[in-house]
Amino acid sequence: MNHERKIRGMRRKLYQMVDHVEGTTSSFPTTFVKGYWNSKVPIGQPVLFSRRFKLRGKRLVIDTLLDGAIRLKHLRPDEAYRIVVLLDIPTLWSSEIIVFQSDAAYRAFLLHQDWTLGSMHREEHEILMRQLRGHMELNRYVSSICDEDGQFESEVWLLHV
Repeated sequence: MNHERKIRGMRRKLYQMVDHVEGTTSSFPTTFVKGYWNSKVPIGQPVLFSRRFKLRGKRLVIDTLLDGAIRLKHLRPDEAYRIVVLLDIPTLWSSEIIVFQSDAAYRAFLLHQDWTLGSMHREEHEILMRQLRGHMELNRYVSSICDEDGQFESEVWLLHV
């Protein structure tokens, strides 16, 4: 019998996630490590991986990260800073807001990732961009991890705010 345990306090955990992201993005970061600052999604893996975590919850996570990134964009002291929302599709487990000090720090970050640039169908890209607010650039990557349990692939989307 494949029975999934009920996740208690799902609504409370989502509200705490929204409050945490609003709190961390209420002022522009000043501490950068290796040229960037990041804020990961503050929700546990059992919640994000649950079958009960429906599309509405995932949409709330994505919207909260985008709102935080837009807030940081308005607070940034200089145009040289690059603000990106990294979305790990479909689970959102590794999703985060990243602020880079410069384009060089952004390129150095991409060099250290083992991602391959993925293509997105034109219709799918247009539909997604219509749903997003404002002018954003979207890059899609494919991440593959090979360990003792096997090989896993996921999509990584970088939304440049």
